[in-house]
Amino acid sequence: MGWKIFVTFIKDAGNIEINDKLLKSLGFKDFVFVENTNFNERPEVGELYVSKFKNHLLIANSDLIWQFTKPDITKTERNFIKTFPSSEIFSLNLGYGTYYCLIENGNKIRLREVGDEIYQDVGKLIPEELNLKAEDLFDDEELKFMKEELTKEEFEQQYQSNLAYETAFELTKRFFGIRYDEFEIKDYTFESVKYRNYQIDDIQDYGIKADMQFE
Repeated sequence: MGWKIFVTFIKDAGNIEINDKLLKSLGFKDFVFVENTNFNERPEVGELYVSKFKNHLLIANSDLIWQFTKPDITKTERNFIKTFPSSEIFSLNLGYGTYYCLIENGNKIRLREVGDEIYQDVGKLIPEELNLKAEDLFDDEELKFMKEELTKEEFEQQYQSNLAYETAFELTKRFFGIRYDEFEIKDYTFESVKYRNYQIDDIQDYGIKADMQFE
């Protein structure tokens, strides 16, 4: 589990132009153009990569996921739904745990946050989850070791952690046809733009730093 991904995928976004107007419509604040560049799925704090892949849009920002996982619907979340009312929106954060939110036709149908424990588990199971059992997630030797050495609670936590991780990659197939971890990004054509919010550089409080990037 070595991946770090901070990306929101928007399926069938249409022939949309990447510019300041788009960023403003989605609720991003104080981001300025840096350069046209390659896509980066693991940006630093304060960086924003916006990319087009076929008819889809990829938005990489390390703090955007928190706009989709707060208890109440955020303004940013409403902006995304308003801008793309008929699109599937999948916001994903992998690295220190697994966090994802899936929106279909303007409705949040699934939200999971899994780290050392299950922080949030909202909505009905989606097909990508229903098809994954413990035997699908661990090889025979690993499964045998876990059943012998872990308590029932520890085993369940490890299972849920791996389930969330694999589900996240399975969901990316909705956008690429294959899992994001199955192709070399350099072999695909992405039209990408990098932006940066310099206003947060001197802020020490991470929560404030995260919120300052959004209206």
